[in-house]
Amino acid sequence: MGQVMKRAADIARAAQQQRVAAVAERLTAIFGSGAVEVEEARLLVRGSGLIKRWLIDPELRFLSGAGK
Repeated sequence: MGQVMKRAADIARAAQQQRVAAVAERLTAIFGSGAVEVEEARLLVRGSGLIKRWLIDPELRFLSGAGK
């Protein structure tokens, strides 16, 4: 049973990393590679005017839910 649980956790982790990579790719296309950092399941986007752009651009607001 332990092996089954470990395998399930590995599959879930891989799926999460693929989803994070897809979102990071879209953000990189929008902001450029210098503005997006990926660490495992965490994304960091830096840049001036980011909050204002997020409020205005619906593509950014709903980015993480796109493609479901």
